[in-house]
Amino acid sequence: MICKNIERMLILLTWWTDYQARRGQDRKTLFTDNMKNLVSTEFENSTSYELVKISGIDRKTRIVEESSIIKNPNRKRLLCFPDEIISIGEIVEFDNSNWICVNGDTTSKISDVGIIERCNNTLQFYDSTSILHSIPCIISKGSISLDEQKIISTLDSEIAVQISNTSITRQIGMNYVFRIGLRNYTIVNIDDIIIPGLLILKMVYSEVEQVFPVYSLTILNGDSIQADINTPVQLNIQVKDRETIITSPLFTFTSSNNLIATVTNTGLVSFLSVGNVSISCKLDNDNLIQDSIEIEIVEEEQHNYTAVINNGNISIIKTYSSTYTCTFKDNGIAITDSSVFYLTGDDGISETLLASIVSQDSVGNSCVVKGLNLGYVRLFVKNVGETVVSSGFRIQIKGLF
Repeated sequence: MICKNIERMLILLTWWTDYQARRGQDRKTLFTDNMKNLVSTEFENSTSYELVKISGIDRKTRIVEESSIIKNPNRKRLLCFPDEIISIGEIVEFDNSNWICVNGDTTSKISDVGIIERCNNTLQFYDSTSILHSIPCIISKGSISLDEQKIISTLDSEIAVQISNTSITRQIGMNYVFRIGLRNYTIVNIDDIIIPGLLILKMVYSEVEQVFPVYSLTILNGDSIQADINTPVQLNIQVKDRETIITSPLFTFTSSNNLIATVTNTGLVSFLSVGNVSISCKLDNDNLIQDSIEIEIVEEEQHNYTAVINNGNISIIKTYSSTYTCTFKDNGIAITDSSVFYLTGDDGISETLLASIVSQDSVGNSCVVKGLNLGYVRLFVKNVGETVVSSGFRIQIKGLF
């Protein structure tokens, strides 16, 4: 029945095209335009019709087998809605999976066609702004044949990975290590020419493991404070990757009750009424990395002093020195105070002979630490009145080689 209906429509289409051609219009152009109109009208009536996402945008498509002879559940032929296109490297979300357009067919004047292949893994990596990305990819054992553009199977110690060529994936460089399954692989070659729109990564087995950042986020104002209703409080955030301070982290603040207190995206808290409120801060690239502070809002003026060591190396080579500075704040706003730096062992309590403070400037809030023996120490700072003490800044004293 369907075939007969299609046959009737094609007869009518041909007749209508011939009729228009007799009125002086180009028959070839007319037939293409009329066919597009017919396909557009009947597009959603096909049994192969699928609403998918291509590069994150909803698109009407038809998805059929790549070959009428050999059916491969992981490779399909995607037909676009007339006058729409698909490019090699675009990600297609279909059948609860990510697919990559690995080839195209531009010969059709009615519908653009792409060959899509189901992704069988993801690559996890942090970009230059410390945002975690999960990159859909197609992994095969072996390497790409430059002549035939296909995977040549080799030993398990070598794999070929196909990913989309984007501004994000182009940040992946040579010698980058990825954990794939139970093994780690390092990139030994990146090809962006053989299939335009794709990056072909040649990887080999590596004994070096992929290392992910270990982030921590701390609200430096403390766990809980009192604040008076008329004085906004500036929250100060420190984000670390292990012991290294991240200079430009991205995070988001939220208030547990906007009727009591509101918070800006820079951490400035303003108060609307007395009471208790919790302000939370989460790392944008990983919401599990977070901290919060409890604030009691009262009528009287309150002072919340903090001291932070905010500049200095996390390691010093033995016999070398490094300079460290600090900032004193009241309710998150920088204030002037005199500093006293001191060192302890790595436990934050005991005395240490691994390093010494060779000089300090109490007015300029700085000191110079010299490494004496290998190991770890903690650097603290307090004000002269000893009303506030910083948390310990961990420093490694290490060898030159």
